[in-house]
Amino acid sequence: MKLYELSLSQGRTVSPFVWRTRFCLAHKGLNPERVPISYHDKDQLAFSGQDRVPVLVDGDEVISDSWKIACYLEDAYSFAPSLFEGAQGTALMINKWADHVQLGAMFLLCSPGTYDVTQDEDKPYFAQSRYEWTGKTIDDFRAMEDEALKRTRSALEPIRQTLAEQPFIAGDAPAFADYCVMGGFMWARTTYAGQVLEDGDPVEDWRQRMLDLFEGLGRNALSME
Repeated sequence: MKLYELSLSQGRTVSPFVWRTRFCLAHKGLNPERVPISYHDKDQLAFSGQDRVPVLVDGDEVISDSWKIACYLEDAYSFAPSLFEGAQGTALMINKWADHVQLGAMFLLCSPGTYDVTQDEDKPYFAQSRYEWTGKTIDDFRAMEDEALKRTRSALEPIRQTLAEQPFIAGDAPAFADYCVMGGFMWARTTYAGQVLEDGDPVEDWRQRMLDLFEGLGRNALSME
């Protein structure tokens, strides 16, 4: 089994989608070979029919997209702990919320730091592609830090209220919904040096619990904290 993932300076893993998959694999007790790629060598992913990470190769199976990978793992490794616990529809909703709301807010917050930890040869590509998407330069993003932080904290209110009543988003134990949202926080942890969440925030308490899962999978990653 191989997992293709974006690797920036010092081997830093920043992609929230890769982090979702890494937590899902750990949940299933799987430890694939990790294959690092950078922005300039995405041609290594041509075999998958697209150019985005993560890509999981399991025997003859090639799966891209973190949600599709989670569904594949749930079916192929049904004997291992479930990622969905019978609530796959709810997990899909959380996945869509995280993609469009959580990561939409965090995009402003994390883009400058992602640029900073991108290899020098890839920085022009990174800056230009973000400008084409948004009409903003990296310096524009930096100037919007306070707004980005406010947006991020506000976007988390449904998760905050949920975690005020139970230890994990999925309930009493972590599952895909938790790994999905934690992917965004791993992006922030690896690229943003500021404090995303205020002390005492139920989401911060949950984040600390998540960092310790699977022998500190998240906590041991190279970070900006």
